Amino acid sequence: MKRRRLRYRVAVVRPLGFALLLLAVSSAHAKGPTPSNDEAGVAVHQSPGSVTLSNGFIELTFDRFLHRITHLSADHTGRGKFKVELLAPEGITFGTIGDRTPATVQVLRESPQSASLRLGWAGRGGDLAQVTLSLNTRERGVHIRAELPASESGQGIRMMLHQWFLLGIFARGVVQYVAGQGQSFTSTNPLRLFYTMDRANGSVALEPDLGGSSTEVSLLSSAKSDESGILLRPAIAPVGLDAWRSGTPAAETSSAAGGSFAAGFTLYANDLPYPAHREDSHVDGMNDRQTRDLTAYFEATYGSAAGVLGSYAEPGSAYPTLAHPTRSYGDRFNFFDPDTWEVVTTLAYSGDPLLQTEARKILQQSESAQRADGQIPHHFENGAPTYSSIAGSSQTGPNIFWTLAATEYAAGTGDEAWLRVHYAYLRMATDWLLARYDPREQLVHADGPLFIDVFRRSGYTLDTNVFAVYLLDRMSEIAAYCGDAATANRYRELREKIRAEIVSRLWDGHDHFITERHVDGSIRDFVNDDGNFGALAFGIVNDDADAHRLLHRLDSAPHVHPGGYGTWVSERRYEKQDCYKQNDGDSDVAMARIWWLDMAARMQMSDRSMFDSLFERMEGNLLENVWMPERFNARGMPAHNSYYHEYPEVLAMVLREMRYGVHVGMEDVAIRPFDAPSFSLHLGGLHVDYSAQKVAVLVPGTGGRIFTISGLMPQKQYILGSGERIAADAQGVVRMHAPAGRLLMLSLDR
Repeated sequence: MKRRRLRYRVAVVRPLGFALLLLAVSSAHAKGPTPSNDEAGVAVHQSPGSVTLSNGFIELTFDRFLHRITHLSADHTGRGKFKVELLAPEGITFGTIGDRTPATVQVLRESPQSASLRLGWAGRGGDLAQVTLSLNTRERGVHIRAELPASESGQGIRMMLHQWFLLGIFARGVVQYVAGQGQSFTSTNPLRLFYTMDRANGSVALEPDLGGSSTEVSLLSSAKSDESGILLRPAIAPVGLDAWRSGTPAAETSSAAGGSFAAGFTLYANDLPYPAHREDSHVDGMNDRQTRDLTAYFEATYGSAAGVLGSYAEPGSAYPTLAHPTRSYGDRFNFFDPDTWEVVTTLAYSGDPLLQTEARKILQQSESAQRADGQIPHHFENGAPTYSSIAGSSQTGPNIFWTLAATEYAAGTGDEAWLRVHYAYLRMATDWLLARYDPREQLVHADGPLFIDVFRRSGYTLDTNVFAVYLLDRMSEIAAYCGDAATANRYRELREKIRAEIVSRLWDGHDHFITERHVDGSIRDFVNDDGNFGALAFGIVNDDADAHRLLHRLDSAPHVHPGGYGTWVSERRYEKQDCYKQNDGDSDVAMARIWWLDMAARMQMSDRSMFDSLFERMEGNLLENVWMPERFNARGMPAHNSYYHEYPEVLAMVLREMRYGVHVGMEDVAIRPFDAPSFSLHLGGLHVDYSAQKVAVLVPGTGGRIFTISGLMPQKQYILGSGERIAADAQGVVRMHAPAGRLLMLSLDR
């Protein structure tokens, strides 16, 4: 029986939704949904020694004698069960620690919906110091306004927190580090966001008010392994800005600091390990499944995708690992083979404009080094582009994955103007690959591997040709959107020719595709998982029986999912002679990039049982550890480098694209959940609220889109928001044309 040929971006990248999830980003102040009966309103508790301000999500205590915040805790459910202390013992100090004279407390506003308190005390010079605390119900952040007299301003506002990971986003770029180093990083560049994360001790985020007074910011890595922090004070401009240095900035006298100092910011708290400044993790009827998905998604986004950014020092840079404190690959960054594709995609679908800006900067940094023939750099070293891998191989991956990353950025953010301006570079990158297309064989002839740089591959290789089909599918849509109909048609024609010849020339005649065929007709075959899972994922296998035999062959390999983690590289081992520089370090590992193809293949094959098993295992590892290793070995144990970006980001991609089935393109939008009763996913300008009875979709951008919504009631009438009616087909699918940037709603006509 012939297998129905489906376009991957409509039929495979988005087939699964599950349970009910809310990833909500609506404003700078994250507000929750209507409180449940268990949620608490705003409460103020005063005693002779302290004052506590709380709602169901956050609790903060100010010590009236020490003039500092000594307690900060959070409950992501909004039920006021505060268990984890988020502050280090030093807490948050305003100027010098108090002289035991109690601060006065002025209640400016107090109700179950909102409260505001002003605390005042005399500074060292007798001048008044004031701190105003404001909190609304269902908010996860307390707004703090501090006004320090000249005698206290040099001490500034110092926060010591109980988390290991710290990150600052400045106007200039991103700085990331970890606790335990006894160092500080001082900048006078405007701070946009600061946050911390920790496996056991949640997260704290600080978002400065816009238009505040000139501030010097110091990020603090305590000598203690579980303490990090931040110092805000007047711009004193000491020697040694913009680099990590031993110790912390010394307290300045009032004469050095100048006059008084005022700063306003919102302090967000979360008992889960991701910052709560732009999302709300509470859903009515919340269950464990939803909490797991929500936490995993934002751990991956803020801990790994944002965590590997280094754009303060190197504009538009993403590294393979965190700075912990050193980076495992040194000064090398922007590996589009495919690592940085995963970074950019995760940032693009973060719903956070600060992170989406970083995604754009990464793309443009690599684009700036694109050669005249269209070649994209493999990576950068010492700030300079290089076009070969570390192993010395020439890879097709950088051109493919930079282009795919650019399409994901444009679709995920709705930045249509950027896409139109940069389309010519995407076309150049695509045509660089197509310059290797052999019209006689109707396949791409590659002189190196796709995305495993140490493996020797050449000729008509399975990995490159499978991804050429996917790339041309995406780029034909982009070309059509940008008004280049001729190129769109050319890409579609080549896509179909390559697809057909993969089956004709690379299928072994029984149960898998071979690794490569050479011009002289000879072959080389390792039964590679990447190309074979890719052929299933992208709908290249024509026959159902062949597809099932292929999946069975792959699943029968001894190490295909070691310990349930990731996907193995090949059935036959790549020995030293099969690797560049005899480096066989990737021959015995499971990789996240192949797992992405593996999971997409499960969608195409409707193999939900294995999909769920693999996803639950991987998600559990991320939730337990927050950060993940580069690879897993044959025993399912971490391999290669720690704090690597890839597994968390790929898991986030699988969650959105496959489990929840949400795909956004520049012409096509598909919502194709897999056996899901309902879900809700909000990421910035992307909103999807889904059930079989009612759907609401908002995608970023302004142009027209073709919406395909699956899983509805077969052959039932639905009412659009306009009042028009539309019928689902026999498979429960509705298709319609509608503009991006406007809410599309349909509900079952009862």
